[in-house]
Amino acid sequence: MFAFVFTLIVIWLAMWAFFKFMYPKPPKEFMPKKGDIITPRDCDYCGYPLAEYRGVTEAIPQAQLTQADQTQVAELTTEVEAIRQQILAYETNVKDKTHQKGLTRQQKKQASAQYEQLQKQLFEKNQQLKKMSSWFFCNYDHQTDFHANRAK
Repeated sequence: MFAFVFTLIVIWLAMWAFFKFMYPKPPKEFMPKKGDIITPRDCDYCGYPLAEYRGVTEAIPQAQLTQADQTQVAELTTEVEAIRQQILAYETNVKDKTHQKGLTRQQKKQASAQYEQLQKQLFEKNQQLKKMSSWFFCNYDHQTDFHANRAK
């Protein structure tokens, strides 16, 4: 019985060492950091979806945006600012103790749900704004190939 258990333990240790060697953890610089956007975004050159923090983002020059795109970017910018103002108003109300005492639990719950909805809208509008006003590439090679092909 001892030989069987000992053999199982030795096999388990050997497999653990094998997998530790074969599949090491990636370096910390490859992992997302706080504030990184991990939602996928499609490469403008090859179309491959990749998390935004791993790619190369480049602002589109104003001269290359069409008039319709420029107006849409301006509209999105004003919408983003309006949502930010609403979020700021909510955050100041949360910090105001006298205002908080006058609210019922249901009102606080509704305000919290509305705040989360505003955060979601802000994120979505920012993503739309980025897609309208910036190019995204998987890597620097795709970025140079994209510009080389546009120059032709």
